[in-house]
Amino acid sequence: MNRDTYLADAEVRAFLSWARPYVAGERAVRHQWDGRRLGAFCCESVFEAYQKFEWPFSEQLPGESTRTLRRSREDNFAALDRLSRGLRQAAKDEDARAFLTAAIAVVEWGGAGVRRNRVRLGSLGAEALATIRADADRLDPARADLDRLGEVSRLNSGFSKIYALLLDDFPIYDSRVACALASMVRRYCEESGRDTVPPELAFSIPPSQGRRARNPSEGDLSFRDMRWRDAKQYASSNVIAAWLLGDLADH
Repeated sequence: MNRDTYLADAEVRAFLSWARPYVAGERAVRHQWDGRRLGAFCCESVFEAYQKFEWPFSEQLPGESTRTLRRSREDNFAALDRLSRGLRQAAKDEDARAFLTAAIAVVEWGGAGVRRNRVRLGSLGAEALATIRADADRLDPARADLDRLGEVSRLNSGFSKIYALLLDDFPIYDSRVACALASMVRRYCEESGRDTVPPELAFSIPPSQGRRARNPSEGDLSFRDMRWRDAKQYASSNVIAAWLLGDLADH
């Protein structure tokens, strides 16, 4: 199934029609949360959530002698822009070493599973560029096919961040993103009187923290845990998220 076929599905169209007023700010999204790492957070809209975005990370910029802790939206967007340009330039130049260095920097920014993903990237070595680029071609939202995602070799929250910076219109898909999307789907089901989550909108939730505090499953409105090392299951949810968010962004 490709993007056009998926977005033409009646259930998907109904969800998107329901979601657009929230994304456009015509309906409130009141959310309050107190996190162990980032502290208290509240918002009245999707746009306010964007404005309040923070993520603590450290980096050493050219000309600086030490690493500096940063966390603002502006600092994060600037860092991600630099990382994206580094990945894409290394891929364009066929520079396997520079690409591997940039990919490791991406997972270090992401935080969770850094050691594991650094080991996985290191094990790819000089093949990291060819392997990740081949998987990126399969994941590209413009031409992805859900029936062919079994060919994707590696995908988890860390690698999703690499693909998000390497591809246009491909979102990061980690437990935070997955559970935010799933919570919207659950609200849609509750407001529209659906007793179960439609298969077309049944996102899988990545492991670890997503399984504990964030998963919005309730009763029969439930979302599956991501199976360990199941790249196809992960890829399917990530690509579907790209298609849905891309359509909402267009509107």
